[in-house]
Amino acid sequence: MTERSRTSDILSIYVPSFFIFVGMGIVSPVLTIYAQSFGVSIFLAGMAITVYSVGRLVMDFPAGLLADKIGRRPLMIIGTALIALCAFLNATADSFLLFLFYRFIQGMGASMWMTSRTTLLADILKPEERGRVLGYFQSFQTIGQAAGPTIGGFVATWYGVQANFYFYAATGVVSLVLTYMFIKETESGKAHSGELAFPRDLTLRLLKNRGFVFASIASATAFFIVSGIRQDILPIYAADVAGLTPADIGIILSAATIANLFLTIPIGYGIDLIGRKPVIVFGLVASGVSMFLFPQFTSFILLCGVSLVMGVGTSGMQQAPLAMATDATVGEPRGISMGIFRFFGDIGSLFGPILLGAVADGFGLAAPFYVMGGIVFLVAAFIFLFGEETLPGKNGKKNPPQVKAP
Repeated sequence: MTERSRTSDILSIYVPSFFIFVGMGIVSPVLTIYAQSFGVSIFLAGMAITVYSVGRLVMDFPAGLLADKIGRRPLMIIGTALIALCAFLNATADSFLLFLFYRFIQGMGASMWMTSRTTLLADILKPEERGRVLGYFQSFQTIGQAAGPTIGGFVATWYGVQANFYFYAATGVVSLVLTYMFIKETESGKAHSGELAFPRDLTLRLLKNRGFVFASIASATAFFIVSGIRQDILPIYAADVAGLTPADIGIILSAATIANLFLTIPIGYGIDLIGRKPVIVFGLVASGVSMFLFPQFTSFILLCGVSLVMGVGTSGMQQAPLAMATDATVGEPRGISMGIFRFFGDIGSLFGPILLGAVADGFGLAAPFYVMGGIVFLVAAFIFLFGEETLPGKNGKKNPPQVKAP
């Protein structure tokens, strides 16, 4: 992809991601509610999110290796196909264990898709444009996230929660077709470099890289919020404590992504102008404030307002850490570097529902918000005090040469 245009970027990366995230959003208001229909507790219902995260977690390293070995495009196609297939199978599951199994395989597919997609972006973006181009990319993704929960809420209300998974499967098929038609392999992806073995030396090297480590911690915290609060606790809190309908819950979740939508591109420019670290710290602080506000309210309108605050906080929490991690890994094998970065994020996804679900079962549905808020503020303080800026020009270094990954 040496010659690029905005049109080709939109067709090859942005639009397929839009449909994947629409599908994810469609099931988000009902995922734990559907899991509870099998007669399980809140904690076990959260396993619907947890096993998906486990699937992503166990596949992150292999996906990174495969992205370097077989290329970015084949892995994106395989991953998208698994997402669509397992969404259909989720709707047909006749037991909770079978439902969890399909969610696990779907998580593996999502890891293939996300890691190869992230690697492809890392291949083609220059340091001085990473924030704003990721902002454009995030906008397409955010539109899908904003539309998905609202669509999903009405689908569940009109047709039942099972129908949401059929809609998810349909959006996955659309994304698969677009990926197959428009994705083109990058030069690094064509190199087919690397060995299919655990990258011990690279992993140790990256763990000594402060920019990479702080980016990974920020990413893990963002995923913790999304899986633990946004996907797990908030829908149950809105249903059980506030007594809201699936359509109401979908709108509340969409409120956060509406804030993401309006702020993503301005924040993308901020990432390139003022740096990665300030955006990360601001996002964490705003997210922490929203965590302490949620349990104060049961009104639909006020919960929508707090969700907007959460959206303000999370607006830069995907672009800025990814830009920082990409800055910090110039010259490293792209696929496995991004696989390791995603691995840390998926640790957050894994432990979010487990920890917060256990807290909810033991102390009530308000407690997880306070626990999450405390964690977020601790991470914000840690990055503010000890984090380092990686944006060339803001860190005292000139733009590094673009080194092709071996």
